[in-house]
Amino acid sequence: MIDLTNKKILLVRNDNVGDLVCTTPSIEGLRKKYPNSQIDIVVNSYNFDAINSNPFVNKIYCYTKPKHKKSFLNKVKAAFGKLKILFDIKREQYDAVVIFRSGYSKSAELFSNITNAKYKVGVKDPKGKDKFSIHIEANHNKNEVEFCFDCLLPFGVNYDNENTFYFVEEYLFNKYTEYSDHILFHISSRIDENKYFIENYFSIFEKLNDKKILISAEPDDFLMAEELSNKFNNVFFIKTKSLHDLSGLIKNVKLFITLDGGAMHLAPAVGTKTISISGKTNMNKWYPWGYEDLVLQDKSKIANNIKPDLVVKKIMEII
Repeated sequence: MIDLTNKKILLVRNDNVGDLVCTTPSIEGLRKKYPNSQIDIVVNSYNFDAINSNPFVNKIYCYTKPKHKKSFLNKVKAAFGKLKILFDIKREQYDAVVIFRSGYSKSAELFSNITNAKYKVGVKDPKGKDKFSIHIEANHNKNEVEFCFDCLLPFGVNYDNENTFYFVEEYLFNKYTEYSDHILFHISSRIDENKYFIENYFSIFEKLNDKKILISAEPDDFLMAEELSNKFNNVFFIKTKSLHDLSGLIKNVKLFITLDGGAMHLAPAVGTKTISISGKTNMNKWYPWGYEDLVLQDKSKIANNIKPDLVVKKIMEII
């Protein structure tokens, strides 16, 4: 075992919100193993909320990806912001760097390569061009939470019932306390195979006509959400301003039903039971941590093929 007591450790998780949420148990485990070590992390502006106010990290390096900016000037500003972070990381003289990515990422390894760390952990480049000193095998039949702990095994960090974590400010929680006896449906997903059609929601809500139901959605699905809420007296559509705003709502409700996406990982991280209506996603790897038994997925890997009666049955088993 490599001992990192009183060492400087850099973690890198610069992809999506859900991925970073799945990393939080291992960060907690690392802190418990090395309470006096410096634990810093690199994230991006897109997933920053998933680590903001996390009690187990010392410093957060947050940069904006140039591809997320439209104008040339903003792309240049983003590029210079990233360069500054790389300079700051190089100057910090880290002892170990861990890339939490189950697929090789050249852009993530850049943050490792800029350091002179003795221990550099990551998944092997298929072309064999990476500079990691310790390679981690990515087992896609394991949940992402388990994979993140695999990345820390060389340092003696093991899973010990840690949960995913997402910090919700008190004002956001208080904003939605009136909905504590409601069921919340999040009806948006970006991928066609993960979408669930309005007819299925009609059928579900007809069978739940004695329940208090809320709907949340991304802007592309606002019209669908409004049509559903207008048809049923017990169904209400709430336009949350962001995923972070949505976290305050999710934390209050008694049950959350969602399609694949970041919100699916957000709910367990704030302590809310989560049913996932899943499509093409590999749910061995991405099931909401702690709620594997509440995953609904058809053999076709098309979410819309999941019968509404199955969704209703699962809901009634819980409430």
